[in-house]
Amino acid sequence: MKAVLIDDEPLCTAGLKIDLEEVCPEIEILAAFNSPIEALSKIESLNPDLVFLDIEMPEMSGFEFLNSISKVNFKVIFVTAYDEFAVQAFRQQAVDYIMKPIQRNELKEAVNRVLSTIEENNNYLKIEALLNSMQFSTKSKKLSVPNADGFDLIPINDIIYCQSHGNYTKIFFGAESRLISRVLKGIEASLQGHNFHRVHASYLVNLDKVKSIHRNDGGYLIMENDQRINMSRSKKGEVFDKLK
Repeated sequence: MKAVLIDDEPLCTAGLKIDLEEVCPEIEILAAFNSPIEALSKIESLNPDLVFLDIEMPEMSGFEFLNSISKVNFKVIFVTAYDEFAVQAFRQQAVDYIMKPIQRNELKEAVNRVLSTIEENNNYLKIEALLNSMQFSTKSKKLSVPNADGFDLIPINDIIYCQSHGNYTKIFFGAESRLISRVLKGIEASLQGHNFHRVHASYLVNLDKVKSIHRNDGGYLIMENDQRINMSRSKKGEVFDKLK
């Protein structure tokens, strides 16, 4: 069985590769990617049987990666540090996953389950059902934000705006803020279905948290926390229309 590994942390892909070589010699590793965007451009030509896919990655999440593929014709084993909502969805849809830090016995069991279902042709339906359930749950779900030893769960309705800092994003909620290792584009995708809008290359705002909107000085918003957010010229018309 031919496999591809996708995780933004090089140490994780390197460690998983060693573990697979040791306990799952039947798995041939075609490639390991630390960028899901690069993996997306090559996954079709590689045509793997199995993909080990991290969930939380700065460029895009594992779910966003799968959502970008027209038809998932490979098996998937998700790899996660811990995401309560994701794990619940995996169990409901009978999708395989392993937890970080990876235990070799759990890795072997997950691979054996995949091998035992290699003849089944319902993988696409399972993944589609999983993605649909994750999208359906976003209305009630909180945004998981990594902390030192796990995740904090921020109610999405509490988020005022998000600001890009290169490969990081600063999330402002209530009187607090948190800098996380994830690009703004990935946060934007996670918040689809909620009332957030990209008003500038560097800003994603919760339109429900806008206190006032101004046309002068190129156009800007005053948010609930009294912060001024400038709008780009190309986005100004869209924002005015949405807030009328």
